[in-house]
Amino acid sequence: MIRYLIKNNMKLMLRSPANILLFIVAPLGVLAILSNAFSSLMQSYEKKEPFEVGYVMSAESFYAPYEEALVEVAKEADITLKEFQEGDAKEWMDRYDLTGFVEFHDETYLVWTREDAKVEGQTLEYLLNTFVEELDRGKLRVMSAMASGQTVDMEAIAKGSEDPEISLEIEHPNFMPAIDSRDYYGIIEIIYFGWCALVCAAGILGNEKKYGITKKYQVAGLSRLQIYLTRLLPMFLVVIICEGIAAVIAALFLNVHWGNQLLLSAILMIFMILAASAFELMLYSITDSMVLSIIISFAVVWIWGFLGGSFETYMFSTISQSIKALSPIYHGNRAMIELSCMGHSDYLVSALLYCGAMAIGCSGIALFASAVRKRG
Repeated sequence: MIRYLIKNNMKLMLRSPANILLFIVAPLGVLAILSNAFSSLMQSYEKKEPFEVGYVMSAESFYAPYEEALVEVAKEADITLKEFQEGDAKEWMDRYDLTGFVEFHDETYLVWTREDAKVEGQTLEYLLNTFVEELDRGKLRVMSAMASGQTVDMEAIAKGSEDPEISLEIEHPNFMPAIDSRDYYGIIEIIYFGWCALVCAAGILGNEKKYGITKKYQVAGLSRLQIYLTRLLPMFLVVIICEGIAAVIAALFLNVHWGNQLLLSAILMIFMILAASAFELMLYSITDSMVLSIIISFAVVWIWGFLGGSFETYMFSTISQSIKALSPIYHGNRAMIELSCMGHSDYLVSALLYCGAMAIGCSGIALFASAVRKRG
């Protein structure tokens, strides 16, 4: 009997125009709007090409002995440093089309950058700050060694010593490749609308309450778990089908790229929609009111989506990382985006565990709430 009820409820949900509108049409519409609105912002996230920077180094400058090392470090960071004689920085930049210019004085330096090269300017400033910090650490180690009576070859240090105590360590951390706004919102919005799963079953749940169908199920011998599954599984399956259709349309007609880890992405989406379905049925079991459940669900999902990058991209969000990590949508969004552009994600496991725990925990609470209501 339970299989018949699940099948019948699925048919009723799939025939609803509201479900087609919410889970297929709406994500594609929001995708088109947001991807167009934030296209210029996402373009600024692209990795910059190598660029040239001029510099003037006075003979009395503290940095003069380390000039050669600085040039090599900059080269590793795709920055070419070109030395010039004394002169006007703006004039050298205009004449040789330089992205930036650095004036090294006795113990300080001054950085000039173009207005249209803010990312390159930040990269240059970060490089110089890191270089100076390493020199300061080296000076402290040398002073400590001299204070303890050790012999220090200052001439070797000035020439760029191989001494590991003062050598500069160059690291190349992994970074996420640039992702197009259409790809980002094409994935994110389909996931976000999947968290509104309760609307899919609103008509059926409303009729069950209106006509006392739940009591008839109990008279027929169905347990609370079986009744719960006749709601959860059809809602979950219909949302999965609709979101799958939306994802295929987005990929074929809107050029949204889901990456080469389609199986992992599909598994993660299944876990997320299952968690959303269980969470919203839990709210309905507790409140016993469809209107109140939808209001609470939409409020919570909106907050999770706001923290998780469903509107403002999580890459540019100024919200604390510890706060964003509280949102299951953040874990899912980040895992899906990184699977798309990198083929792997450190957030995949946390997203699966988060959603799996939600599905189990919310289902248990929903069954407990229904049992308490029956006894009451």
